[in-house]
Amino acid sequence: MLGAVIGKIVEMLPYSYRATFYNFKILSKDYGHFKSAANWQSIDKDANPIPWYSYPAIEFIKQLDLSNKTVFEYGSGNSTLFWASRCMRVVAVEDDPKWFDTIKSKLPPNVEYLMAADKETYLNAIGNYADPFDIIIIDGSHRLECTQAALNRLSPTGFFILDNSDWHPISSKHLRELDRIEIDFSGFNPINGYTTTTSLYLSRQVDFKPAHDRQPIAGIGGANNNFG
Repeated sequence: MLGAVIGKIVEMLPYSYRATFYNFKILSKDYGHFKSAANWQSIDKDANPIPWYSYPAIEFIKQLDLSNKTVFEYGSGNSTLFWASRCMRVVAVEDDPKWFDTIKSKLPPNVEYLMAADKETYLNAIGNYADPFDIIIIDGSHRLECTQAALNRLSPTGFFILDNSDWHPISSKHLRELDRIEIDFSGFNPINGYTTTTSLYLSRQVDFKPAHDRQPIAGIGGANNNFG
């Protein structure tokens, strides 16, 4: 009832106000930003765990078929749960003991979760695996050093993810200069009241197939037209 009344009031407003209201609704409700801020958790509108990346980056990743992919993640949290629900295998390393204990009990069997309190062990954790990873995520401590430690551990057809890349220009430059294709996804993200950038650094032989017959799929809050 209240929603119908509000809807009628909004329709009486000038277009600029209506458009602003609709955009507010898309961000706060459809993306689940209000719920994530209220709960101080990186979750979507249905309370599913999502990474603390920019929303555009999350939407792009959701369009990929990751069912046979492996992931290494510097840092952990709801992003680890997100990747685990989509990928064949996830290895995540954490350097905060309290956060490690919080996340550990939530993880499914396809996640190998490592605790590394000291810097050297944390950085070198990725070197303990013979096979390269399809996706390497740098979203924890010591990001510049992580980019250096992970250089030779990525599959020839994979990509790096650097979150908050706008805060880490040297790390971003380091990855970009590996002859990678840099794609910057800037926009709002869960919880926060500001925009940020999540960047992907793709191999020129990148091999990731779409998860859907239609590519791209309509974004959250999109008009969902199909003009052929």
